[in-house]
Amino acid sequence: MSDKFKARFTRINRAVQKGLAALFAVMGVLLCLAFLLMAPDLLTAERPLETIMNAAAAVGLCWLQWRYRHIVYPQLRRDYLAEKRA
Repeated sequence: MSDKFKARFTRINRAVQKGLAALFAVMGVLLCLAFLLMAPDLLTAERPLETIMNAAAAVGLCWLQWRYRHIVYPQLRRDYLAEKRA
């Protein structure tokens, strides 16, 4: 019975991790576009402090995305290769 729950939990966990990985990939593309569109206005904006804080928040989100993908992707790849070999 515990093997059945473990297998189910593993499948659910993998699906959630894949979903989050896809979400973070899309978020990374959107943040990159935001950086490109925001770059000219960083110092010439009406409220430069707000613009700089928004840029810092975007950099923070990029860093969190990179850390998440750095930790989760190797695990997902390892699980995928183990399934493929079995």
